[in-house]
Amino acid sequence: MPGLEQYVGEVLDEKYRLEHLLGQGGMGAVYLATHLGTERYVALKLISPQFMRNNEFVERFKREARAAGRLRHPNVVDVTDFGFADVKSGQVAYLVMEYLDGCTLGDVLSEEQKLPLEWVADILEQVCSAVHEAHQQGIIHRDLKPDNIWLEPNRLGSYRVKVLDFGIAKLGETSAPPSDDDPAATIIDDVSLAAASDAQLESDTLLRPAADETNKQNFKVKAKAAGTAVQDPLTNPLLNRTDYSVEDDGTLLFDQQTHTPGRHTAHIATSPQGAAALTRVGAIMGTPLYMSPEQCGGGYVDTRSDIYSLGVIAYQMLAGEPPFAGNTSTVMRAHREQKPQDLHERAPKIPKRVAAVVMSALAKNPAERPQTAFAFASALRGQSEGVGALYRRAFSLYSEYFPKFLKLSLIAHVPMIISSILLVGAFLWAQYRPPAGIFDKVVVYSAIGIFGLLKFVATTISAGVISGVTAVIITQLTAAPLRPVKLREAFVVLRKRWRPFLRTMIRVSLWVFFGMILLFIPGLVMWIRYSMYAPVVLMEGLQGKAAMRRARELASRSWRTVIIVSLLQFAIPMTVSFFLGLMAGRAQAAKNSIAAQIYRQILDLANIFVVPLISIVPALLYVKMRQLGGESLGAVWAQIEEDEEKQSAWQKRMRTRLSLHTPVSQKTTDGFSVSNSN
Repeated sequence: MPGLEQYVGEVLDEKYRLEHLLGQGGMGAVYLATHLGTERYVALKLISPQFMRNNEFVERFKREARAAGRLRHPNVVDVTDFGFADVKSGQVAYLVMEYLDGCTLGDVLSEEQKLPLEWVADILEQVCSAVHEAHQQGIIHRDLKPDNIWLEPNRLGSYRVKVLDFGIAKLGETSAPPSDDDPAATIIDDVSLAAASDAQLESDTLLRPAADETNKQNFKVKAKAAGTAVQDPLTNPLLNRTDYSVEDDGTLLFDQQTHTPGRHTAHIATSPQGAAALTRVGAIMGTPLYMSPEQCGGGYVDTRSDIYSLGVIAYQMLAGEPPFAGNTSTVMRAHREQKPQDLHERAPKIPKRVAAVVMSALAKNPAERPQTAFAFASALRGQSEGVGALYRRAFSLYSEYFPKFLKLSLIAHVPMIISSILLVGAFLWAQYRPPAGIFDKVVVYSAIGIFGLLKFVATTISAGVISGVTAVIITQLTAAPLRPVKLREAFVVLRKRWRPFLRTMIRVSLWVFFGMILLFIPGLVMWIRYSMYAPVVLMEGLQGKAAMRRARELASRSWRTVIIVSLLQFAIPMTVSFFLGLMAGRAQAAKNSIAAQIYRQILDLANIFVVPLISIVPALLYVKMRQLGGESLGAVWAQIEEDEEKQSAWQKRMRTRLSLHTPVSQKTTDGFSVSNSN
């Protein structure tokens, strides 16, 4: 696109003034522009006038501009407008986006090589959130790579990730791959590299010829960088074609003069030399280093292709280099045929469980990968955080919401406090009014036994209530962290499901009790297996055997973590009791005195402070196990808020807006504008 500077100063559609050129490519350029109405800077992509003569391109540009506009997500670059404008050299198409500061992940990796695991998990969590939203709307990115991941400073010392360049995205409007037998099909939805003499390439968005033989096009692509022969995916004869090139970053491009062009990216990238550059325009095949096997082999491409690309990016961030290297044909063949070296072997400091998640995303068979971007990010986050992080989080929440947890514990421990007072009274009776006969002794010791049993039952119920209510609170803080914590709402959930909760608690307690009788170990095993029964019953509405099976299934996702946490759940109260016992040596010295008995009852009241803390851990463990399985807490939180009538009007509107995407406004009956989905 010669003479790009000539457009500086132009005003498009009387709305956008082009200030200066930011970057350029084969299809056009990106400018810093000013929106005259708001005087705000925007990034404006200008498409070369020569492409406007292609009606198919114009229609495609409209379709994909609308697709980009559908993506309203905090981690996706915001497309605000598109249109066509007359300039000196003819009509041009343009796309308007938010203007971003910062740099790409590619810029970071070019200097840092490897990134800390915590940073990798945070970046990919934001990237996957954006990609998952796109997939929900039927949009596949198809060119995920570090240069399309932008880190924007947030002025709080951190950053927000933006996913860029949905320019070669495919709108997945059908759930099945197009049929080769359908003569009405017009689009080939994938790129390919099939086995020929060296390599075979197929365009991502080539027009499929009609059935008429006079309209069929046979072609062969020759990569300038590799000099490889390419087989036509439609009719297979080999022809010579030289309009294919490999850009500096490995992006594959076709000459816009002889092929239906691709699209621009949605951002300004910085080259290693520091010059502003448009990240590869006209890319119709993606970047070989990050392409999935089905992209490379011409198979049907769906959302799991993006997950493979995310796996490659994660591999590079942790290992310092992508899983495969070499020229274009070598890399693409490796994606199809070669198993990548295990990440843990390349980066021994990376935990094996984290490496396993990344390697699962690199499976050749899409069915063996995480099935959603959310599942991949959740598993990576869950495996990157060990038991230490779990307890740090528990202590943090306990200290932050201490008044709430203390109030909860006091309410739940009221039966235990009453039974302790009665038990102390029985001991005082036995001490200061010795029984005169056998009947009096039976009455006294029966009272002590009954009150002791009541205390045991009360303590068990108190611990169960605290565990259940804490599970509700932790789920809320995870799914809706800005929502105020209210004990009343958590108790409402417990009240609705107290019968299945009580039945399941009794069932689990009996299993543990009988296991303890059988040489202790079986009881410990039962405790570990069913340690998450409380959140399962209250959050998922299961009970009895179903709840126990679900708790065991969750625990099986990381037995190592569950075993360590369960053992610590035993060790912490015992340690607290031990140190409190040391502080009262005088009372302990008189083991048979009434003072010792009273002291033991007072010591048990320390559970008021300890039980909430140790109850937070199983709740966090429940969240972690759901993460490892790629399960969202959204559905669980919806169950908590199932009583819509008790929600405030603003809460209802917020939930409505979260479920809609397309920015088509209309007025509601209460005067507020909401968005409707196409």
